[in-house]
Amino acid sequence: MKKYTLFFVCCLTLFTAATAFAQAGFTGPQEYTSQYVQGFIGPVSDNAQGQAVTIGRPITINEAKALPHDSWVMLTGNIVNSLPGGKHYTLRDSSGEIAVDIGSKEWRGLSVGVSDRVEIYGELKITRGQFSIKVHAITGSGRINTRQGQAVTIGQPIAINEAVSLPHDSWVILNGNIVNRLQQGKNNYSFRDSSGEITIDIGPKEWRGLFVGVSDRVEIYGVVKIEKKQTSIKVQAIRKI
Repeated sequence: MKKYTLFFVCCLTLFTAATAFAQAGFTGPQEYTSQYVQGFIGPVSDNAQGQAVTIGRPITINEAKALPHDSWVMLTGNIVNSLPGGKHYTLRDSSGEIAVDIGSKEWRGLSVGVSDRVEIYGELKITRGQFSIKVHAITGSGRINTRQGQAVTIGQPIAINEAVSLPHDSWVILNGNIVNRLQQGKNNYSFRDSSGEITIDIGPKEWRGLFVGVSDRVEIYGVVKIEKKQTSIKVQAIRKI
């Protein structure tokens, strides 16, 4: 009987350790440590229904308006007019219209007409019941005004070794794994794919309640930053794939 009891205790211990190891991961910049689990916890909304989410596929404007504030969305449609303010426009698709905020940096040399189909990446903003999108990148069938050193928008996943060759402020999508948290900078992590590693900066808001283990493959959307000849990615959204 003692042999069976000892065998059961050993199995339970191994299972607990294995489960805890599988749970190791990242959800934000605040570090915590327990007997088995080491990871990171970011802020999560007290109201589960109000937690911002990341949508990794194109959706309609009507669907976007049903999401919580600060959710990450991808929309396709046409920019049909400009609004007062210099960087405000109206995006239209088959389901409706929404105001979009596109700064000069976010255009990255792209020019579009009202008949050009575009895809935008950005955050849903809800202010006094009004919906808008803060755009971080835009791609489309318009004309690209290229010049040497011009930041570009890459609308499909690329490898890290390709991203590091792009100009400052270029928009990229990368697939890989977050392998550890770095000591330099409270929001910095090491991101790895088959071509190499790069430092990524993920702020508390950009996690949007996501938990990521070191074995979880993720897709990140962000901006290439080059400072003192060091290249990193300022992440705007992250999702599991």
